[in-house]
Formats: sequence, structure tokens, C-alpha cells
Amino acid sequence: MCLSHADTGMMMAIAPRLAREDHDVLEVWVPLLGFMVLVGSWYHVLRLRERATAHARQLCERNGLQLLDDSVAMHRLRVNWRRGALHVMREYRFETSRGGDDRQPASIRLLGDRVVGERMPARNDLGNEAAAPVVPVLRSVPPVRAAPEADSNVVSITRARRTLH
Repeated sequence: MCLSHADTGMMMAIAPRLAREDHDVLEVWVPLLGFMVLVGSWYHVLRLRERATAHARQLCERNGLQLLDDSVAMHRLRVNWRRGALHVMREYRFETSRGGDDRQPASIRLLGDRVVGERMPARNDLGNEAAAPVVPVLRSVPPVRAAPEADSNVVSITRARRTLH
């Protein structure tokens, strides 16, 4: 099949338009696909954090502790090459308490969704009120004098009258 001079001229006119249309498609789809990848990875990280919170809650219940603030925070993110594949190791930290008045740090390591390591406070560290210094309560407070003496440098403070302005 032989193309005439008119046919080649028409193809030359169409070729730049096709290239421009391909360029327009790339200008629209590449940023859109990049945004979709960003949103998908953000959603995946949120789901992993929820799973880590659930694992931490189960771990605290198993050890008879409270999970304070009901949250975990990512502390470390590592990428390991094992058995011919990339694996992401995440370490989350959280705080626990036995009675609500003491905060003890703890952590959990996840490989994907699986718990591969945990660090909980030692049982003897929890609820160890004897180690805390005891502050004595003053029971015998001297009475406050109603009127200052003439040779004293103490100035009595009286309550001001309330006004409307």
C-alpha cells in the first residue's frame, strides 16, 4: 500500500495533536494517581495504628494494667530484608498504670500485624508506693492572728468590695 502525498500531510497534522493529548492525559492522571497512593498509604498506616492499639490493650488486660490515654505512638520504623522480601518493623510506645496514679512506659513491636516483641514494666516496679518519699502532713498549724501587732511588718489583706463596673 502506497500513501499519497496528501495522506502523509494529513498524518503529519494529526501526530502533534495526538502527542499533545497524551501529554494532557499525563498531566491529569499522574498527579491523581500520586494523590491516590498517598491517601491509600495514610489509610493503611491509620489501620496499623488501630491494630497496635488493640494489641496494646490486650497486653495490658493480660498483665492487669490500664492503658493510659488509650493510645500508642510510633517510636521506630525499620525496614528489614528477610527471606527474600522486605518487612517493615514498627515499634509503638505507650504508657500503663496499675492504679491510675503512676505512669510506666511500655512498648510493643509489630512485624506487619504480628506482635514480635513487647516490653512491659516489671511487676515489682508497679504499685511500689514504699519507694516514693513520704511527705508529712502538717496537722498543727498555728492560728492566724486577727489584727497585726504594731511592731510587725505583716500587712493584713482584706477582701475588696465588689462593684458593678
